[in-house]
Amino acid sequence: MSASSTRGRGLSMRSVFSRVVLGVAVAAAVVVPAGAARAAGPQATTVLTLSFNMCGNKCNDGRLAVADDVAAAIANRDPKAATLQEVCAGQAQRLRARLGAAWTVKHVPTRHQCDDGSDYGIALAYRGESAWQRVWPLPNPGGHEPRKMVCAKLSGPDVLACSTHIDFHADGTRGAQIREVARIMDDYAAAGHAAYVGGDFNTAPGDDQLDPLYRPAYGGGATGRHNEAGGCCTRDGAATGDGGRKIDYVFGLAGRFTPGGIDVVASGLSDHREVWAKLVLG
Repeated sequence: MSASSTRGRGLSMRSVFSRVVLGVAVAAAVVVPAGAARAAGPQATTVLTLSFNMCGNKCNDGRLAVADDVAAAIANRDPKAATLQEVCAGQAQRLRARLGAAWTVKHVPTRHQCDDGSDYGIALAYRGESAWQRVWPLPNPGGHEPRKMVCAKLSGPDVLACSTHIDFHADGTRGAQIREVARIMDDYAAAGHAAYVGGDFNTAPGDDQLDPLYRPAYGGGATGRHNEAGGCCTRDGAATGDGGRKIDYVFGLAGRFTPGGIDVVASGLSDHREVWAKLVLG
């Protein structure tokens, strides 16, 4: 074998050795980050929402101070959305002006007018635009004030937010409306949406009429598909309304949302308290 052949073979061997070492190094470099990536996984998203009965007419006669108060609270905590009840249209307009162009405020009138002459109803406020909105009429077998639910597909992660105000009459109207809310939410779940609903349900956690919303782990005959944002799995919690009762809730679809807890904050302008709820989307 010639010297040139030996040199050529030596170069070839060194080249092979270099490739092997490089391959091992690359493999090692791939293995470590891959493990790290698995450990990190997809990042869970915490959805902060405010649910609040503003008592816009009964307590405020349509005046705007309560809207200013809500706007300041939203600016301070920066939730993804706010599900609001007993809102006068003038207050919704004020809220929209205070929050600015980055927010959408959808006001849904019901039947009567507020003392300021503007329409009375519910509202859904959220940051950014929505892919779509829909207003659902709720059944009214007792012939009382019409009640509704408004929903919007929010921008960003697949989150669908709804606001509602359930009738307080125990003549079958309240139960019929809660069943309809549960049915609508079930349809959204079947369509693949991570949906939640916040609002004044005018009944205590242990009431059988909430069974269609609570998932079975909450007991008491529950048959629904939702966790309450306050946690799983007891039917209780801090008072949110006048008379020291818990009647305001945020329900999120189980399997899409994990309860992240609630913070109940007193308001000097309403007979309800602000319910700041966290739902972890994962």
